[in-house]
Amino acid sequence: MSALEALDAASSLGVRVRIQAGQIVIGYRREPPEAVVSLLRANESALFMILSAREMATATLAAQPPSDCSEVRWARAMHGLKRFVDDGWSDKAALLGWTGLELFRLPALWSRVDLAGAALLIDDRRVVAVTEASIVIETPAGASLKFRRLGREHLA
Repeated sequence: MSALEALDAASSLGVRVRIQAGQIVIGYRREPPEAVVSLLRANESALFMILSAREMATATLAAQPPSDCSEVRWARAMHGLKRFVDDGWSDKAALLGWTGLELFRLPALWSRVDLAGAALLIDDRRVVAVTEASIVIETPAGASLKFRRLGREHLA
């Protein structure tokens, strides 16, 4: 069973899995079945990647926009980021090795959009693929754009 399936199984039983002080912590009201705990333990490294990315996404969604970013532009960036997370692409990217910074970094100034995480650049475009090397989005006109991970050009 995958890390995502383990998280879903835990969630369905009311088990909360989070990161605290650099470790995975399991919270519950009623003790979960040992099988679920075993699944979580077996997927610990993948869970850490997923949960770390989710934490950074949450922090970015709650952040104030850069001072030079218009309200409209910020709303579009947050909408695209939220869809990226809600549609499960964030979890997939984390499992493929994308870091929270690569996905959700918020530049101090929007004029330095080249420093932004890829998820902030999605806007109203549709994500069609996430690989170890790139995130591919489709524009409303049907064109494809590819965000490549720096230093990994040989993988694209």
